[in-house]
Amino acid sequence: MGAVLPAAPLRPRPHIVVRGPNHLGDGVMALPALEALCRVGQVTVHGPRWAEALYRHLPVRVRPRGRLADGDVGVLLAPSLRAAREARHLPRVIGTPTDHRRWWLTDVVQPDHHTAGTYARLARRAVAVVEGAPVYPLHAGDEGPDLPMGHLALNPLSATGRVRTWQAWSQLATRAREPVVFYGGPGEGEALRDLARGFPTCVGLPLPALGRALQRARVLVSADTGPAHFARAVGVPTVVVYGSTSPLRSGPAGSVAVEGAAPCRPCHGRRCAQGTLACLDIPVHRVEEALDGR
Repeated sequence: MGAVLPAAPLRPRPHIVVRGPNHLGDGVMALPALEALCRVGQVTVHGPRWAEALYRHLPVRVRPRGRLADGDVGVLLAPSLRAAREARHLPRVIGTPTDHRRWWLTDVVQPDHHTAGTYARLARRAVAVVEGAPVYPLHAGDEGPDLPMGHLALNPLSATGRVRTWQAWSQLATRAREPVVFYGGPGEGEALRDLARGFPTCVGLPLPALGRALQRARVLVSADTGPAHFARAVGVPTVVVYGSTSPLRSGPAGSVAVEGAAPCRPCHGRRCAQGTLACLDIPVHRVEEALDGR
């Protein structure tokens, strides 16, 4: 096991079991790969709680994370050793040699420089042709909150913490010419209200409602986090402010990047080794200039 083998043909309409990504942004980037796999066979996706809503438009069966369903081949979009262990009973397992798991794989695929490219390579190993950028179609019955049309949507928080949290969100909101709404995920209400300083907030919206809300925005300005990818998938212009990370690895397709100039970035770390967060020393006017171009 672990040898790099040529892509083997699958039987007609095989059962493809996918270990989906753990984070929303990665889940959105996986949409084109999953669509391609659905054209090849029957697909079961194991993923987090949001997976059912995110993949509702695809002909897939969604199951919780854990031991993967029985099938013909496993495709591991999650790069962890745990994901490989969950697939060890399958006759064929396709994945990247990350997290010391090469010997659990039958088909080893080298990662691309961008996460979306890695997912495309994994799908191609299962003889699936990946096309286009992520798209999340909203349904006619999807409803969202009654927000001002053409508002400036701000999504400042990240589960990764301070290395992705720009410090000038309130200043940007105060200087905006249009109505401003701050967005946050489940459990972020208190932290979001502290940043919003009296501006309206939307917290913990289900994905379809979030899509409807964002479509009422002129543009979203976001930290490097899942809602930035989701906004692009529903067709919303998006500006992403990067700290320790880089758009070359995980930037949403079609978004505008605003990056700091610190020589130590991108480190992709969860903590600042310098203790300065110099990567987030980005003047407000640079984000405003990016907004003016949208």
